[in-house]
Amino acid sequence: MEFSNLYFLYIFLPLTIAAYFLIPKMRGKNIALIAASLLFYTMGQPYYLPLLLLTAFGNYWLGDRIYNKDRRTVILPVALNIAVLALFKYLNFFLGIFGITGADGGGVIGWALPIGISFYTFQMIAYHVDAYKGKHDPAPDFLTFLLYVCMFPKMLMGPIVRYNDVKDQLLRRRSSPRAIFEGGVRFCVGLAKKVLIADYAYLAYSELEALSYGAAAWLGALMFTFYIYFEFSGCTDMAIGLGRIFGFKYPENFDLPYTSKSITEFWRRWHMTLGAFFRDYVYIPLGGNRKGKARQILNLFIVWALTGLWHGANWNYLIWGLYFFALLVAEKQLMPKLEKLPYAARLLITMFFVLIGWVIFSHESLPALGNSLAMMFGKGSFWGAPVGVILRNSLPLIAICAIGSSVLPKWFSFLWGALLVRGRKESEFSAMQLIYAISLFLFAALLLYLCTASLVGAASKPSLYASF
Repeated sequence: MEFSNLYFLYIFLPLTIAAYFLIPKMRGKNIALIAASLLFYTMGQPYYLPLLLLTAFGNYWLGDRIYNKDRRTVILPVALNIAVLALFKYLNFFLGIFGITGADGGGVIGWALPIGISFYTFQMIAYHVDAYKGKHDPAPDFLTFLLYVCMFPKMLMGPIVRYNDVKDQLLRRRSSPRAIFEGGVRFCVGLAKKVLIADYAYLAYSELEALSYGAAAWLGALMFTFYIYFEFSGCTDMAIGLGRIFGFKYPENFDLPYTSKSITEFWRRWHMTLGAFFRDYVYIPLGGNRKGKARQILNLFIVWALTGLWHGANWNYLIWGLYFFALLVAEKQLMPKLEKLPYAARLLITMFFVLIGWVIFSHESLPALGNSLAMMFGKGSFWGAPVGVILRNSLPLIAICAIGSSVLPKWFSFLWGALLVRGRKESEFSAMQLIYAISLFLFAALLLYLCTASLVGAASKPSLYASF
């Protein structure tokens, strides 16, 4: 089930919230969240529920046997998690490398990828490694661990949450009226980003992909660039907002990545929890930059190859990862010269290479990828009347996307808050604070209404990252 599903919005979520707050004790609340999360997962892929429960119990049992600084006790659970992920996600890909395919030319194994497996597998790996490093004790019981693994707001699309960051919240947390209100507003903003912007950007992208003009390829690349940002950041906003409602504080995952002045900065702002995972559990253990330049480049190569493959078992994802590896290595050499350029020039250069990266990312077919790149750089006709029609129809959406991915909304939110409430004591509920709260409530209600109107009679596009 998707967050942008009317059944989720108006049946599942209200009933879950009601049950959660009607139950008085924390253990009962946790059981209610586990039940809701398992139901949420079952409504998407019921046949993989036993796999989820089995892997969760196996990880809990093995995690209880990890000893601080004893490497032998951590190798097995980490290896088993990687093996399960590889079995379901990469077996067909690696068999295909050796020419082993099914009768129809597709994969030998016909099973579907368990939704969210890349996210919850990484969370369980982080759990074991951090326990080995002594950052936290094992989960006190299986139910606590299961809630950490399967909590529905973050299960399918992240952010990647580490047990050490939420271990206290799993046992002791409080949902204040303010946190519930702020979480609800954050959820509605994320829903609007997904339904009102990302879905329409993808629709324009799909129309442009069907045209054979250079301008269509460039405009399509721009629309996909906007689509993937508002899609994924919107889903993350919804997850963080839902977490706040239930008393959890999940880490941020995006920080205005399309305002970056370099590729390095872009990856510090995009999917931050994934970048932090590869940094802390792959790059640094491999030696990071401590063993010379050649070893650092090798470590970066491994990290970015894995980053590409994490997104999908296909050649375009591997090429996409290695593309950014090459850019980052080149940028480290050119940084002294790049830093002398004006901000606008650095921003345009960065976004050009990011846009090309999203072209690679968006084409799982290598011939189609080659054709799109060829059209962008001179193959065939550049302009056609259909491109002009789509461009005119998309101009308001492009303007909204450009503004929405800039710093302007953040500035406006800060100024509006500063005008009404910032600098005042929390204990003082003034008329200005009431106006501020009402304005946010009306804004969130308007977004929810517009999203509902958009979803009635038309299903939202399935979230891209839920399939990773």
